[in-house]
Amino acid sequence: MKDIVEELRAACQALHNVASQSEDPTDDALAVLANDLHWRAAAEIERLRSATPVAWQPMKTAPKDQRILLYCPGLEGNVENEVVIGIWRFDPNRRPLGFWVSDVGSLDGGFAETGPWIEYPELKPEMWAPLLPRPRG
Repeated sequence: MKDIVEELRAACQALHNVASQSEDPTDDALAVLANDLHWRAAAEIERLRSATPVAWQPMKTAPKDQRILLYCPGLEGNVENEVVIGIWRFDPNRRPLGFWVSDVGSLDGGFAETGPWIEYPELKPEMWAPLLPRPRG
């Protein structure tokens, strides 16, 4: 059974009467292929296959210079599956080692009040994951 990428590329080449990859297609033929939906789909599948998967990681490996997803078991309120966006803060007057904060607002009562990035006693992350980049467009 052929891989779907191979099938898409073969269909594209057959559609445009372009020789197989064993022969060197002309620059014009390559330009036609590059604009075809089948060819672009094959390239996107290859890109997605090579992308680093997002996986939950231990807190000891969490970056402390950017916003990340925090998994906080037992966290209630207006949160989705115990996951919030958070960032590490350092305030020598409060805690010399720093602390995790989130902008979820008040976590009690099931409602979130939008507020500043502040520390909550309930925010005890056990795992973290990177945020996805914003969509291109």
